[in-house]
Amino acid sequence: MANNTAFQAMGKTYKANVTTASQIITITADGPCNQLMVANHQPSGATGQPTYFVVSSNSSATVTLPANGSPQYALVSIPASTRVYTVPIQFSPSVPLYIAFIGEAASEAYFTPGEGI
Repeated sequence: MANNTAFQAMGKTYKANVTTASQIITITADGPCNQLMVANHQPSGATGQPTYFVVSSNSSATVTLPANGSPQYALVSIPASTRVYTVPIQFSPSVPLYIAFIGEAASEAYFTPGEGI
């Protein structure tokens, strides 16, 4: 459960090599939690596009880029930012979290399970 303390990592950090195709990673936390710290990094010369992602308890989750007139379910990670997201699913060592991600350009996103703000 989210609390009002500094973010405390509760598992390994996962790197996602973001492309323009939907991909998925599996996150396993060390203990029960429902928050993720997401850091979005783009290599030099990148065009400053965000990473879009969805969280799911389903290993076949996908995400689609939103377009003008075509909204999509997705959280947005802004380039050169770090943010903590509270997700609607509690995940743990025995209950993994699946993250489907996509970008408008190549980038790297890092996902760390944990709790706090």
